[in-house]
Amino acid sequence: MTTMPRARASTRSRTVGRRGPAALAGLIACLAGAAPAAAEGFDWKRYDGQTINLVLTNHPWGNAVREMAQQFTDKTGIKLRIEILNEDPQRARLNTLLQAKSSDVDVYISLKIREGAVYNKAGWYADVTPMLNDPGQTAPEFKLDDFGAGLIRNETFGGKLTGLPINVEGPLFYWRKDIFAKCNVAVPEYLEDILDAARKIKACDPSINAWAARGVRNAVPYPMAAFVFNSGGGFKSVDGTKPGLCRPESVAGLTLYTDLLKDYGPVGATNHSFPQVVELLGQGKVAMTHESSNEFSNIMKYPGREDDLGIKILPKGKASGVSQPIGFGWGLSISEYSRRKGPSWYFLQWATSPEMQATLVDRGVAPSRTSVFEGEGMRAWASQKPVRQQWVTAVSEISRRGTGDYASPTDRVPETREIIGRAAQEVVLGQKTPQQAACDADAALLKLQ
Repeated sequence: MTTMPRARASTRSRTVGRRGPAALAGLIACLAGAAPAAAEGFDWKRYDGQTINLVLTNHPWGNAVREMAQQFTDKTGIKLRIEILNEDPQRARLNTLLQAKSSDVDVYISLKIREGAVYNKAGWYADVTPMLNDPGQTAPEFKLDDFGAGLIRNETFGGKLTGLPINVEGPLFYWRKDIFAKCNVAVPEYLEDILDAARKIKACDPSINAWAARGVRNAVPYPMAAFVFNSGGGFKSVDGTKPGLCRPESVAGLTLYTDLLKDYGPVGATNHSFPQVVELLGQGKVAMTHESSNEFSNIMKYPGREDDLGIKILPKGKASGVSQPIGFGWGLSISEYSRRKGPSWYFLQWATSPEMQATLVDRGVAPSRTSVFEGEGMRAWASQKPVRQQWVTAVSEISRRGTGDYASPTDRVPETREIIGRAAQEVVLGQKTPQQAACDADAALLKLQ
């Protein structure tokens, strides 16, 4: 049995409240320490001529930053060498470099709710607190308390600040308003209504996939988790000490998710992750999905989607009355083995500045800074299209109420994703009943504790 204390604590720490409990103010104050005095003439050119290496994920944030890299170089004289990979290859690349204690990577994106405990235990994150507290290293306008308190907490392990949050995100319910209208189907008010809507749409227009969602094993828990929570279940036992996918309410959520994928999803759904789902939705081949808020800008690039899509958080359970959305943020970290931590910290400050986050709103990246999220620029952008306002409202809700804790009680979160996703695949492929798959998964998850 290992690492239970951290897992139990995570039940609280994964809530992404933009206005967290008062105690969080103490955490941020502690991390900020003697916050940099209003240093005059902060030297953004201190590291002029140096180059840092970034390993980012194929994410709207990373792609936008790559396009804007020259702005950072113009401001600081620091050159960026950026490598962007899909999530799994990026983690594989980091594992190779960091296990070898290589200095070839200075800055990388990391999802703390997933790999944070493992990376921190391995010593792969640099503690940015000393640089944060150094007026010579931190621009006077940098405000740590402008970030959502829950987001900062997700970046903190044992008092060590391992990075800065770059966004807020979570899966949202997307539906085609025109298809619902054509088929005279009401927009689902409750979770259970989605299945009935899918049935009616399939009967009305068989050329359209009534539903699409992630079916690749390790990608399933992200969109499926809210189905389990809203059904009244969870991934832990009621007392939080053991896996809980075999609970009747959890099985109900698993059943609904897999029924939609099996009976109303596209061919080959168990091989689909977000690129396939986004493309199908963007091309107008899907009536409903539960996909990441982060993909908003990519979906809106397709003709017609700005006008015919509706967005909200996943409907609450009718039987349970529960509405528990998923919400968290990605973080930007510095490698413990970097020999260029100073210029790397400069990059973190620039990349998470209010000015950058305001710019990235246009790319569909929900800001992690309160001043930007609640600012006039965000309101003006959202007011231009109803679907943008729906997206902002939904993201605001997941930022207030969302949780990133959808694993069984263990720090070995990546392995839980594989096991939970395998259970869903087994049901979709007809290899096991939902009850059998869930109980077998719990037995496997218990071995991770």
